[in-house]
Amino acid sequence: MSSSRRSNVWLTNLPVQWQLVSVIAFLVAILVLVLGFNTLAIRSASDAQIEAENLTRIINQSNVAARAVAARKIALTRLMFEHNDATRHTFEVSNTDVQSEIARLSEITGKIPNLLIKAQSASNVNQEWVLEAALPMVAFAERMQRDNAVESERDARLSAFFAAEANEGGSRRIITFLDELAAGANTRLEETRREVDARKDQIGYLNAIALILTLVAGVASLFLANALIARPLRQLAGLMERLARHDHKIDIPFQDRGDEVGTISRALGVFKEMSIATHQNEWVKTSIGELSARIQQAETMRDFAQALLEDLVPRLDAGVGLFFRYDEASGELARVGSYGYRERRHTATTYKPGEGLVGQCALERKSILLSPVPDDYINIHSGSGEASPRSVLLMPVLAHDRLLGVLELASFKPFEGKRQRLVEEAVEVVALSLDNLGRAIRTTELLEQSQQQTQQLQVAEEELRIQQEELRTTNEQLQEKSQRLIASEEELRVQAEELQHSNDDLRRHSEAVNQQKTRLEALQKETELKAADLERANQYKSQFLANMSHELRTPLNSMLILSQHLAENRTGNLDEEQVESATIIHSSGFNLLQLINDILDLSKVEAGKMEVAHDVISLPAFRQRLERNFRHVAQEKGLAFTVSYEGDVPERVVTDEGKLEQITNNLLSNAFKFTREGSVKATFSAIPDEGVLVIDVSDTGIGIPEDKLETVFEVFEQVDASTRREFGGTGLGLTISRNLAVLLGGTLTVRSVVNEGTTFRLTLPLEEAKEQDDRAKDMRGNEVRGRNGRSAPAPRPVPIPRRAVHDIEDDRNDLTEGTPRILIIEDDPAFIRILVGVVRRNGCQALAATDGESGLALARSFTPTGILLDISLPGMDGWTVIENLKQDAATRGIPVHIVSANDDVSRGKQMGAIGFLTKPVSSEQLSEALGALVRSTADRRQRILVVDDDESARIAVQKLLHKDGVEVVMVASGEEALERIAGSEFDCMVLDLGLPGMSGFELLENLVEEKRHLPVVIYSARDVSAEESLRLRSYTDSIVIKGALSPERLIDEVNLFLHSVRKDPVAVQAYPEGELSGRHVLLVDDDMRNIYALAKVLRAEGMTVILAQDGAKALSQLDAHPETELVLMDIMMPVMDGYEAIAAIRARKGTFTDLPIIALTAKAMKDDREKCLAAGANDYMSKPVDIPRLMSMMRTWLFR
Repeated sequence: MSSSRRSNVWLTNLPVQWQLVSVIAFLVAILVLVLGFNTLAIRSASDAQIEAENLTRIINQSNVAARAVAARKIALTRLMFEHNDATRHTFEVSNTDVQSEIARLSEITGKIPNLLIKAQSASNVNQEWVLEAALPMVAFAERMQRDNAVESERDARLSAFFAAEANEGGSRRIITFLDELAAGANTRLEETRREVDARKDQIGYLNAIALILTLVAGVASLFLANALIARPLRQLAGLMERLARHDHKIDIPFQDRGDEVGTISRALGVFKEMSIATHQNEWVKTSIGELSARIQQAETMRDFAQALLEDLVPRLDAGVGLFFRYDEASGELARVGSYGYRERRHTATTYKPGEGLVGQCALERKSILLSPVPDDYINIHSGSGEASPRSVLLMPVLAHDRLLGVLELASFKPFEGKRQRLVEEAVEVVALSLDNLGRAIRTTELLEQSQQQTQQLQVAEEELRIQQEELRTTNEQLQEKSQRLIASEEELRVQAEELQHSNDDLRRHSEAVNQQKTRLEALQKETELKAADLERANQYKSQFLANMSHELRTPLNSMLILSQHLAENRTGNLDEEQVESATIIHSSGFNLLQLINDILDLSKVEAGKMEVAHDVISLPAFRQRLERNFRHVAQEKGLAFTVSYEGDVPERVVTDEGKLEQITNNLLSNAFKFTREGSVKATFSAIPDEGVLVIDVSDTGIGIPEDKLETVFEVFEQVDASTRREFGGTGLGLTISRNLAVLLGGTLTVRSVVNEGTTFRLTLPLEEAKEQDDRAKDMRGNEVRGRNGRSAPAPRPVPIPRRAVHDIEDDRNDLTEGTPRILIIEDDPAFIRILVGVVRRNGCQALAATDGESGLALARSFTPTGILLDISLPGMDGWTVIENLKQDAATRGIPVHIVSANDDVSRGKQMGAIGFLTKPVSSEQLSEALGALVRSTADRRQRILVVDDDESARIAVQKLLHKDGVEVVMVASGEEALERIAGSEFDCMVLDLGLPGMSGFELLENLVEEKRHLPVVIYSARDVSAEESLRLRSYTDSIVIKGALSPERLIDEVNLFLHSVRKDPVAVQAYPEGELSGRHVLLVDDDMRNIYALAKVLRAEGMTVILAQDGAKALSQLDAHPETELVLMDIMMPVMDGYEAIAAIRARKGTFTDLPIIALTAKAMKDDREKCLAAGANDYMSKPVDIPRLMSMMRTWLFR
């Protein structure tokens, strides 16, 4: 048994390959042994068979020899009786035959001794017979013939008789020996045949035994292979299945084996440990997520503590939990929550740092673990009994190395493994959430304080107004009295004697006037002081606005980045529910950001910081845009919706288009939100006598009670503000709308009947529009058609989500190479289907988008041959779409044909459209437009405009840039360049700054004012100062100073722009996936949440992230890491802010002079970008950070 085990262990330590070789070798050995025995038996049988055949030949030869003897005997007898030549010849032949046959017989029997003796005896007798009988008889016969002797008949007969007897006797002896030889051969033949039969039987037995042994060996080999390989593998496979089902209570055998089975078993053991670790990690992450979601719902510190303990203590299987919050004002830790804790008389509820273990944990800011715990330390109580815990754990709650509180837990189980990890990671989440809650509470207090200050300012303003009215009344009275005094003087001259007695009265009256004057001067000083106080209050409010922007956007930045990162689920370790939760967090954060923007807009209006733009608005286009924006909302709610004119309404008005759209969108959103059935309508009318434009928004909704008609315009006021209200909202929309209306010089009023409906009336001044209408028509080609100066973009109708309208089947999934593809951007589904059909009938493939944003995304993704564009689109209109197309290098070269109800043909041409069709259109017109798009793409050459007053320099540049497919156009002045650009399209402009007449700077400014987005390369012989370089950077980053190496630089810069407008979609992909991997980025921010969030995203892209928490540390990090390739710099930081840090980096010589720096700020105030660029930053982005835009910006500066 022990030897079997030893052999088994020996086999299991061999590799599987050698185990299989051993089994096969065993089978081969058995087969060779059986074949050897079988071969020997067959060879023995073959020898016996050969011997039998030889004996058969001996017998046959013996018979032949006997017949030859008999024949010779007859021949000799005839010779004796008839002696002649013939008989003698016959005898001689017969004798020769006998001798040859006997000799052959002796030869055959040479290998058989006993038969050889017989053969030799026969041969001897034959020789004797020949010598003693045959030869004498032949001689006798010859003598008788020679002598012619005539004997007596008796003598003759007697001689013949003796001859016959001698012949017979000799022959008989020979035949006797031959018969004996044949008999011996027969006997030996029978024995040999029996031996052959025995050998055959033996071979049969051997074959049977070989078959049995082979089968037994095969079965044994299979059993051995199953025992050594198959059965262990099946057992390990079953364990793997159990492990895949998260069954970790398994024992893994065969780990001590030295073969592959042992290797698999040990690997399965490692996989088991990894699975247990992964399961624990998932449990920890899930617990952290659920804990974070629960504690983020708390609104007070006590609710926060209870939610934390009620969730965390059961997860840790603990019995008691306490949470102490640190109050920085008092310097004490106060207990604000407990779980399973029984109050005792000798225990305190507050601790100072250093007092008790709670205070010691806070002082050292390190965790404290007690294990084992004394029996009288603390008990865990229940209804059935009580007992002392085994472990007590105290954890400090820290945020940015700032103490927030202490968490104490007591448990029967030790805090180790996944329970310890959960506590450690939970403390970080608790710190972040507790810090956010503290900030939220402080923000609420600041907001309430701001509202109180605003109310106090309003009261002060009202008192000041009353005092001013009193002063004005007093002044009027003084003026009247002064007039009376003048009249009195005339009367005094006439009636001096009569008025002499009134001098005393006049003197007293004069003193009273002087006193009133003194009071008036005092009131004026007081008014000036209050005005100064009001100005300071506005400054405080502006500063508060900036601080609120930073304090609110900073935590939102981390939340939006991390939630978006979780929602993308790049690692794939989140399930659908977790991804949905992350998406909801991101959406809620974005909604919160919108709310903050609303509050900031309101604050800007109240502080007088909101700017007003003067846009020339086409009312038909504006009306059409409103109808399109809210058409789908009305369809979804089943309401009738109309936008109409009443009376004579001008086609154009001058006002801030963005703020007007924001007001009307707010009013229409409210109308749809509060209307369940019936209709919503917007009506445009004009009152020429009053010089106002009127926009009425009416609905058949729930209405507003009469006592609420004025309060609905107050901040955060709602008609139904109860906890059971049906309709949501912040109560800011109408407040902002009224303030914006006042800012535009108009009013916003309301009239309503409960359960019948509400009408909001917006009035705007119309006289300014009339005065500027003609000038606007003349200058509409030069008007700024963007949204410059607009402080509050028009919001989309958020309360009721607009239904997506993309059920149009296009060809985006079936695009083929070489077939023209046409992008259709149109919001009318029916017209989109018509356009798709026309495109396909003309041999092209169609891409469809129902809004401007989707259209831009499709244009960048598929690089279509041409674009059919509508102007009146929901959200981003067609003018903004074409402006974005021309600004993007990847889409600048795509021809655009406008198909719209808008008839501003000249504006379309100026913005770069190749054609313009006014709806309604025919199929023939659409086919012609498609043909123009395809021809424009096929025939278009890349064009470069060279602007230089030096003719030789222009010719040199032309020769330098000329190549196939590129046309170089040369002009000598800025005025001529503007004419050429207005008349045709160029892909790039090479500009010399020193031009006669209009300078290069003035040319660039004119291009910006006219919205001409053209890539520019500055190629000048003059040195550019730092101030001029900063000024040029707002137009271009490509500045080449003429010199020895400048031609190569110029070619590189121009080729870069030309490459960006190639039609090949592959060329548009400037940066492949993964190009940021391995890059070194310095991230500078004082907020650890932002550092954590941004660093996590950047590291996910494969970048090496270096961290610093202020400007001074950033400089040290640059010294320690000279391989840094880009810096992300926050602006508001302690010690050294971002402006100072950027300036210090730029002041250093060497590699950091051109180091790309992107400034990040959460204040988002006006002039922030200019300040950052003036300090030396290359680019600017406001928080919350848009991650895709940041990645694109980083690629731009890393690969420039």
